[in-house]
Amino acid sequence: MYGAGVIGSIFAFKLKSGGNDVTILARGERFEYLKNNGINLRDDLKHESFQIHIDVTDKLNPEDVYDLILVIMQRQQITSILPILKENRKVPSIIFVGNNMEGAAEYSKILNEDRILLGFGGVGGYRENQLIITAYLDQISFYVGELDGKISDRLKQLEGVFTNAGIEVKLSDDIDAWLKTHVSFISPLAMGSYAAKKRNTTLGRDIELLNLSIIGIRENIKALKELNIPILPKKFKTLSWLPKFIIRGKLLELLNSDYGKIALSGHARAAKNEMARITEDFRDFIKGVKTDFSANNKLYELSFA
Repeated sequence: MYGAGVIGSIFAFKLKSGGNDVTILARGERFEYLKNNGINLRDDLKHESFQIHIDVTDKLNPEDVYDLILVIMQRQQITSILPILKENRKVPSIIFVGNNMEGAAEYSKILNEDRILLGFGGVGGYRENQLIITAYLDQISFYVGELDGKISDRLKQLEGVFTNAGIEVKLSDDIDAWLKTHVSFISPLAMGSYAAKKRNTTLGRDIELLNLSIIGIRENIKALKELNIPILPKKFKTLSWLPKFIIRGKLLELLNSDYGKIALSGHARAAKNEMARITEDFRDFIKGVKTDFSANNKLYELSFA
């Protein structure tokens, strides 16, 4: 497990609890804490705490042998570890898990494509010192796919491992499009959240910013369609035509829920640098399309400028 942040720690905990041999890579204070105390989690909605001791290392050596590496780091942090992953030729499969607008383009310049998979962890939370705060620890999902879209034997084997660890697996035949759609949705909401904080409120209580975020989502989906990028999952297509008051009502319910405050708002607060990076990636990707981006431009000005 390359990355000992919130999501990396949660996945390491689940996989270890499921009987797998797991090593988590961490550095500095986090490394010392995990070595001495293990992973400590708290599900704030179910009022349950968990602790598990786990193998921890502070480096990946060229000769280290693992069946799989899960890279669960913020998007802007990954570039620096690619040469380290290249030096290790013993690990056949590396899954890059997280927000990703560029697909495997950067990774495949350094790593053999047959080693690369892409994925996304359907879980969120934040950290208080060394304690991981999350919600619904027993309802984690994991989206994963091969670069060529095939549902390979490798994917099926991974599905079994993660399912046995209590993680719901969803195999994708176009994980790149899925990840691009996800960014198109999460970026306006993150920007709206940061803009609301500047107003000393929350996105779930600022209807003006929430409406602007909904328009931003629609602009992004329209741009992806213009570039012939499939909208996945398909239910996201409804965001293009559902009346705004229905979308607003669903988002208000989610954002103002206890789950939303922990897994969405809490995670967004802890990952502002990543949200800025994937927003920039999206803006670069859709340059040249004819879609009007006035709502996204306004959100960008209010949140990052």
